[in-house]
Amino acid sequence: MNVHFVSALADAIRSRPRTVLAWLVGVHLVLWSVVPMLVSDNLQLDLVEGLALGKEWQLGYWKHPPLPWWTSDLVYRLTGSIYSVYVLGPLSAVACLYVVWRFGRVTVGPVTALVGVLALEGLHFINFSAVKFSHDPMQMPFWALAGWISYRAIVDRKLRDWIFAGVCLALAFWAKYTAFALGLTVGLVLLFDREARACWRTAGPYAMAAAFLATLSPNLWWLVEYDFLPFRYVNVRAEAAQHWYQFITFQLEWIVSQAFFLLPVVVLVGVLYLGGLRRRTDVAPFARRYLTALALGPFVVTTAIAASLGRMPVSMWGFPFWIFAPLAFLAWFEPNFSDRVLRRFAAVFVAVFIAYIGSYAAIEVYEPVVHERAKASDFPGRRLANLVTERWHLRTGQPLRYVGGTAIGYGPGEFAANNVAVYSPDRPHVIPHGNFNLSPWVDPADVRRRGAVILWQSGVPAKELPPDIRRTFPTAELQPSLTLKSASPYAHQPVIVDYAFVPPQAGTVR
Repeated sequence: MNVHFVSALADAIRSRPRTVLAWLVGVHLVLWSVVPMLVSDNLQLDLVEGLALGKEWQLGYWKHPPLPWWTSDLVYRLTGSIYSVYVLGPLSAVACLYVVWRFGRVTVGPVTALVGVLALEGLHFINFSAVKFSHDPMQMPFWALAGWISYRAIVDRKLRDWIFAGVCLALAFWAKYTAFALGLTVGLVLLFDREARACWRTAGPYAMAAAFLATLSPNLWWLVEYDFLPFRYVNVRAEAAQHWYQFITFQLEWIVSQAFFLLPVVVLVGVLYLGGLRRRTDVAPFARRYLTALALGPFVVTTAIAASLGRMPVSMWGFPFWIFAPLAFLAWFEPNFSDRVLRRFAAVFVAVFIAYIGSYAAIEVYEPVVHERAKASDFPGRRLANLVTERWHLRTGQPLRYVGGTAIGYGPGEFAANNVAVYSPDRPHVIPHGNFNLSPWVDPADVRRRGAVILWQSGVPAKELPPDIRRTFPTAELQPSLTLKSASPYAHQPVIVDYAFVPPQAGTVR
């Protein structure tokens, strides 16, 4: 590692924090956008899903709220390139980092805030996982904004801040419903913190609640109208305890998963405290309490609810939980900013940053050499879409309007269907899992008129239609299985995709 560069970085952290932040934001955005584009032959699973379903512009979807998928479709429409969505995850991450720095600047000072932001580069969710733009990365900047603006509203007591905080919290919900953990945390602070509790004698909290409900109301209407479909999805995702001891082991697994993701952050922050811990006296007591609540509250709330219900929290639910953790620790204990320690911190930061981007590229390219598995970025999506579309045209003489997967349990057909929806020149609509109840934007009568293609992957060539397809599409015709070469030059296992044509009803297509 270049000693002069590390020394210059350490000096800049102390003397020019805003400049270092600007460089961090720029380098992170460029590297984490460009490198995934270069090393991925196929769009990541979440990117494909966003493009496949975002074009429907629904107020809600059976899995999640719609904001990330709207964003994917909007960016695609503006740029005309499906690869533009690779920018969205890193953009969400750097927006989050900037907001965290702005918050930290007014609570712990600009230099300490910058150190807290640099430490977040060790968080898997900020880099590795953020590439797969979806609901979790989309939520991060709004989560950060809601936390910061709520603090400003409590301290400054300005009505506009309360209203803005409610809007930001609602936007976090529009991204993903795990924002309930943040909302509950802020609510508990307002109820139990002696300084924040005084705000109830003002119009602020009520204005925040009104702004929140007004901003979220279209999605709330959709939830009621469609019988809370996303909560059924959560019910499936969060494994239920079958034995008494799982009430304990599920939470232990969840805690260990979050500790694992936090480990590099702990190492980076720990570099500043190798000489021991010394309590800070220059940070406002409420700022310390509030940052601690934001850092730990959502995790504690989620763990407590999951434990009481006997559910296994999904590790990715912790995506935005830890963005304030470094600031909270730095607010309680005085960091050592001596020249020697800052140089050490800068060296560890650079090593972690390079290790993450380097390992991402290496895993994407060379993982099949060590361990071959089904991977979204190696899926032959474009080849599949072209073949299926071409055969549909030959068979029907009509554009491909609808494509769907099979029900969970018969093979992962949803990813194959989404790839056809994205890469096919016909850009067909998706019928998720071949289930009309999950796709209110699809008219079953129109599907009968125009026909559809249903895809699935069971690992071996199919000899008959899956039962759910026979029930939903009685006229479906099984087609010869497709055996495709993986997009990775190092993968040897073929990709087998089964599909069926639901032919258009004769004489009904115009």
